Amino acid sequence: MEAKTTREMQAALAKPFAPEDLEWRLQNTNEEKMRGMAVPYVTNRAIQNRLDEVCGPENWYNEFKPWHSNGKKDSQLCGIAIHFEGKGFITKWDGAEDSDIEPIKGGLSDSMKRAAYQWGIGRVLYSLDTVWVDIERRGKSYVIKDSERRKLDNAYLSTLESLGLEPAKACGIQSLLTPKSASEQNTANDKVPPITHGQEPQQAKSGSAQPVPRAQEHPAQSPAAPAQTQRTQPPAQDRSDGQGGKTVSFGGATQIAPAIELYTVLGAKVQGGMSGSNTLVNLETPEKKQLYAYVRGARPELVSGVQLSHVKLTTRKQDTVIFYVLETYEVFRSGQQAA
Repeated sequence: MEAKTTREMQAALAKPFAPEDLEWRLQNTNEEKMRGMAVPYVTNRAIQNRLDEVCGPENWYNEFKPWHSNGKKDSQLCGIAIHFEGKGFITKWDGAEDSDIEPIKGGLSDSMKRAAYQWGIGRVLYSLDTVWVDIERRGKSYVIKDSERRKLDNAYLSTLESLGLEPAKACGIQSLLTPKSASEQNTANDKVPPITHGQEPQQAKSGSAQPVPRAQEHPAQSPAAPAQTQRTQPPAQDRSDGQGGKTVSFGGATQIAPAIELYTVLGAKVQGGMSGSNTLVNLETPEKKQLYAYVRGARPELVSGVQLSHVKLTTRKQDTVIFYVLETYEVFRSGQQAA
């Protein structure tokens, strides 16, 4: 990676994020519990991607330390160290209290966001005016209504415009789920069609269509012609080739049937919600592309390295969010044969 000056690095780190890389939390509510104040945060994945892009993966690291305890909540300190040519690693620290939900994980996550602000990452969010939004009750707490996301994105973009700033391209996981504009939202279902195992789009390529051969015309047999003796093929024998396909024999001739299309699990994370737990799975497709999909419930079998067959993926849309759902699958075991 080409070395950057300190000023260039500072400007690159502080570049405003795309609205898709922000998450919004409810800070305060009115007495009627109908409206609330929304506060933006940069997602940790976007912060990590920004550091990789600007500094290089080998030129930064983070570390955590337990902080003070006020008798009710523990706190976490995060330090983000960045390497500078001729100076070595320089670390900036900040901390946060453990959160109410998943306390330690929440404290670590929030402390990293605060440490990132020390480097200028996401600091422009402090320039945003207060935004009040409609809220709703979910379980024992209140949350921002999903329908308010576009309003929040527009408020953020208006702030950047007033400051003469342009947002960067989306880079976090939220960018995989959220369209950037209304036009993308309207056409999202067309751009991300449902995917079913074994199904590929049938597209006619210009100039590549092959003529369909006409059926050969056989002369009518004479009534006096002797009936032809039909040879009976021996029964097909098949055995696994060990790679998910089948080696099929017909009368001594051997053919290999197509192998099962396999998806590989790269990672999985169980997430709790008001309607129960879901698992967010990172999958590698047979075409070596990556995607994220949700599957209902906790799935302990979905661990890194596991291969899945007979996968059925569909897409869902909720307001501005487009996401994959893993409807059905089978855990593939070595030696398994195609159906």
